[in-house]
Amino acid sequence: MLRGSVVRRLIASAAIVSAPCAHAAHEMLETAARALDIAHIESLEYQAAGRYYQFTQAPAPDLPWPPFDVDGYVATLDYGRGTVHAKYHRVQVQEPGRARPPAEATMDQFAAQGMSWNLTPAPTAIPTNLAERNAELWASPQGFVKAALAHKASMRFDKEGWWARFSIGRHRYEGWFGREGDVKYVATWIDSPVLGDTRIEFEYSGYRDFGGVRFPARIQRRVAGLPWYDLEVSAVRVNQAAAFEVPPEIVANPAPDNRVVEVTELAPGVWNFGGGSHNSVVVEQQAGLVVIEAPLNEERSLAILEEIRRRFGRRSIRAVINTHAHFDHAGGLRTFVAEGIPVITQQRNAIYFAKAWQQPRTLNPDRLAKTLRRPVFEPFVDKLRVADAERPLEIHAIQGSGHNDAFAMVYLPAQKLLVEADAWTPAPPGAKPPAVVNPLWVNLYDNVQRLGLDVQRVAPLHGAAQDFATLRAAVTRKSTPD
Repeated sequence: MLRGSVVRRLIASAAIVSAPCAHAAHEMLETAARALDIAHIESLEYQAAGRYYQFTQAPAPDLPWPPFDVDGYVATLDYGRGTVHAKYHRVQVQEPGRARPPAEATMDQFAAQGMSWNLTPAPTAIPTNLAERNAELWASPQGFVKAALAHKASMRFDKEGWWARFSIGRHRYEGWFGREGDVKYVATWIDSPVLGDTRIEFEYSGYRDFGGVRFPARIQRRVAGLPWYDLEVSAVRVNQAAAFEVPPEIVANPAPDNRVVEVTELAPGVWNFGGGSHNSVVVEQQAGLVVIEAPLNEERSLAILEEIRRRFGRRSIRAVINTHAHFDHAGGLRTFVAEGIPVITQQRNAIYFAKAWQQPRTLNPDRLAKTLRRPVFEPFVDKLRVADAERPLEIHAIQGSGHNDAFAMVYLPAQKLLVEADAWTPAPPGAKPPAVVNPLWVNLYDNVQRLGLDVQRVAPLHGAAQDFATLRAAVTRKSTPD
């Protein structure tokens, strides 16, 4: 397996070795094209099983992405139409010492005509996944050679073999061929609200004949330097891909607007800024406003800031509180930093963000990348109090949660209100309760009891506010057999 440091050394050595003539470079591409039979392959479908690691959801900022066992993985790569369809079944691995709720799902993912969506089972637009699905198409061995020829790749030679480099729109690709013409390694970059330009790597090994087509028996992907997929290929089929239409609801709304902000009062001077999948909470204090959570991305944070200014005029924002480093709950932090607003978060998160935010941002430069403002953190370990005469805040570490090891909740003692993310997401009204009580809910309840907090209401950052009695009933309900 080519590790990142090895790859970087190979790239560096390629830059200083005198390259053979252009004719030899063309011959190398032709050798690869013949070895992989790209002239006769318009589409390719492979079947695999193995392991998947959920990017953006590490159980702590300095730990790998959480693992899932994968079976029935079928990827259909249609080079002629430029479409991708991947479907697989996944079950989360229960790591020793980490109590998680059971997580099992069938993923059904599509990309076509510049749009990306999942069937869940209804079509759901996932525009943020378009770049990685296109990467699966053009970083595949046959796809990479086709794209290298079509985009007039520059070629470099070193003692290990040939390197090809080209760009498709804003996205650049580079890959390494073995001397026999097999594609061994491909790298490209996607944008992430937390990490900026994020390197994804594809490593191919064990090439063999699958019913007349040469293809790797093992596919390993890494994202941000960490394992992402590790798949063992069992079958390959060519030129059997059927055309599929983009669902009309996706065509009508390929990138759902997350700028809608709906404001409701949780208590006098405490406001829920909802209107989408993730909430923020704004607390009025004498020294300025405190915002709890900056989720998703810059677009969402700009909408939150605009609504704050519409409602509160020129009142300053004292700080933004981050509950944990999962990207859907941290993707909008940089927008607040660009405004000079300090970030309150646990120390492990602050260390992670300070490093992550130094990454280049050429694919999608955000406001912080343009202002170059240095972030200001107010880190804590177990507890931090933000004093105020009417609405003081207590920020407490959530101990022992299977969800995250650097996890916090916010308590307003005067209002007897708890604000939390992901530790408890209430089920929709009328939904059947889970057969087994969610251990994250139990852990949140136990932390409230451990700290002696007099909570009467809970404001989840997913969903509507609930009485604390609803949480108590959920965690004290007896589990039932499936």
